[in-house]
Amino acid sequence: MRYCVRLLALFLASSAFAADHRDAPSATADPAADINDVYTFVNPNNPAEVIIAVTVVPFANYNSRFSDAVDYQINIDNGAVNTRISCRFTNQSNNVACSGGGLSASGGIERTLQGTGMRLWAGLRDDPFFFDLNAFNATRAALAPRFTNPGSNFFSGNTLSIVLAVERARLNNNGANNVWRIWSATNRLGEVGISPGFTGLWYDAARPGFGAHIEVLAPATAGGPDQVVFAWYVYNATGQQRWITGVGSINGATATIPNAFYTTGGLFPPAFNPAQVTNRPFGNVSFRFTGCNAGVLTYSTTDPDFGSIGTGEIAITRLTSIKDQPCTFFSAGQIDRNGRPAINPALINVLPNTGTALKEAYNRNGDQSTWAAQFTSEIQSNLAALDTLDGIVGNAVLPPAPLAGVLVDDRLIIDTSRPTCDAYLAIELGAAGCGGRTLARDVIDDSFGALIGPGVSDNVANDSVFITDFPFLGRPL
Repeated sequence: MRYCVRLLALFLASSAFAADHRDAPSATADPAADINDVYTFVNPNNPAEVIIAVTVVPFANYNSRFSDAVDYQINIDNGAVNTRISCRFTNQSNNVACSGGGLSASGGIERTLQGTGMRLWAGLRDDPFFFDLNAFNATRAALAPRFTNPGSNFFSGNTLSIVLAVERARLNNNGANNVWRIWSATNRLGEVGISPGFTGLWYDAARPGFGAHIEVLAPATAGGPDQVVFAWYVYNATGQQRWITGVGSINGATATIPNAFYTTGGLFPPAFNPAQVTNRPFGNVSFRFTGCNAGVLTYSTTDPDFGSIGTGEIAITRLTSIKDQPCTFFSAGQIDRNGRPAINPALINVLPNTGTALKEAYNRNGDQSTWAAQFTSEIQSNLAALDTLDGIVGNAVLPPAPLAGVLVDDRLIIDTSRPTCDAYLAIELGAAGCGGRTLARDVIDDSFGALIGPGVSDNVANDSVFITDFPFLGRPL
């Protein structure tokens, strides 16, 4: 039992942001591209429509916005054709346009938009996901169960939502292709890398006493890259203080400064004479960042004042930032993907000291034909550990190997021909029901029951007040 509790603690540590909220570094750093959840069900008021809802931006508020530099994608595979619906935002994210596969709708956010083959709604809604994260964290800290009954929903709050009502007849091939596999992805197209928020002082935390000031500038010419000016407060080989400075251009996460220089010949004012100042070439300097608070300064010099130093790298850490100037560090390309809840958080890089590289690779892989080869082994090994958490081995719904084969295809599966959907994983596991995922369904308890054993629960029930018609998600809190 003690072994099981420890395994539970490991599982909880990896699932600090369950469902799909903040499940990898790039998604966490880019809230507008961070997918929380995907829901799909047949419209209970009109079985001719299939509802697909994608939520983004964890813990959103009334100031949260979709990004005009992110392509929000919804993929629908009916077994014959894979339809991708792309949603883009414009006009300071106050307008949305979604299209793909002959379906389209566009207009202002926070209203129902009637289009071709579908309806569309985008805006702030109550987050439907519910889970007792605090009880899980307490269990992790104590290495003993700390669940309460009832539990408390940590995710009580708001989220940004894109909701589609797709005319089923548009994609079911006259009834021949009623089973759909649905997943969502976000693809950042712009505003990547070094942003103005990188302006500030940076230093070598391992050897404090010298550092650099970085300032991000507008492009030198319209349409060109942003620029950076820097001053590196350092010493030469004989201990004389030198300020190495220069201006360069930004390309993504890297700023390159060719022909950096320093000055000699100056005197303290009023004896200062500009004519006596000499600019001396230092060499090349670049800054490469891995986030808003960490990076590497790389240099190359042939100046004899710096001896035989030549080239080198110095890790730098942020020391100061500009007041009221937030920093963003966005990566280009696919940032997040999600079909079923909690697959990446609970089944990828679960054990301590395994890092987040595979989580990142999981989110960035948009080629579903490669998912099985890349992630099945990882999922299977973690399923084997999860099966022991209730103290009973072998009572998961399937053994680890076949269950991993099911879950690695991270797409919600729904039989759109059946009007009542409220059985998560029904089609995948061969149970009765049309599958999909409804807003009120307790998918955490469903997942615990399938992965660990029957009866495992966080004792949290849905606390959202849904509306009875499109877009169905509850009004924001």
